[in-house]
Amino acid sequence: MVDKILFTSSSNSIEKNQPFRSKHQKKNFFLLLVLSAVFVFQCTPKLGWIRTLPDSFPRDRNLPFGTYERPTEKKSAMGSKEFQLDWKETIHILSEQEFKKTWREWRVYKDHIQFRQIIGKGQFEKSNEWVLFSTKQLNTKECRVDLKPGMNTKRLLQKIPCTSFTMDTTKDFQHHLLYHYDGNSLYPLQYESGYEEANFGIAWESDKAYTKTKLFEIAKWKYGKKEFQPHVYHHVKLD
Repeated sequence: MVDKILFTSSSNSIEKNQPFRSKHQKKNFFLLLVLSAVFVFQCTPKLGWIRTLPDSFPRDRNLPFGTYERPTEKKSAMGSKEFQLDWKETIHILSEQEFKKTWREWRVYKDHIQFRQIIGKGQFEKSNEWVLFSTKQLNTKECRVDLKPGMNTKRLLQKIPCTSFTMDTTKDFQHHLLYHYDGNSLYPLQYESGYEEANFGIAWESDKAYTKTKLFEIAKWKYGKKEFQPHVYHHVKLD
């Protein structure tokens, strides 16, 4: 009888303590989330720094002229015979301050090619290994080419396939993005393609603004070596 009473008393005590433990666990979990957020916030720099160069940084013009080309992979489904997607991106250094950034896309269907081109023009500033590209103007072109039997599509993918365009617009456009220059290649600090950005990249995994820390170097290697859409433009020729 005593054993039974003791067992019942113990059981009731556990049940009474259960809500308390649950609340305590939730509180600890909440505190852990807050501490994790604070840690990430403190260790990751605010990303506004990738839109500008500090006024205190000395400027130079040691960026070779010519074309910097991004390695690209086809985006079409493997083995697809009905659709193929080719694209190309380049940054062309025109002078000691001016640049042109070109994005081109060829969507190849069974009976036609849909072509789209975006060209941004603007000026850049350089300070040692940091290059800020500031786009001021954007031109967009689109066109369609009907395919005939036996037509060589490979040649059409090596150039602009149209003589006229269904869309040809130019507008003022403000876009700023910082790149890292290692003496041969340009690495954007945030993913961007055709002036469309995504929320990831080298700066997102760095821990200190304008500094080549260990985390920065790891992120640069990681994104620069990606097989699909790498975050890098290699210098391919001088003009």
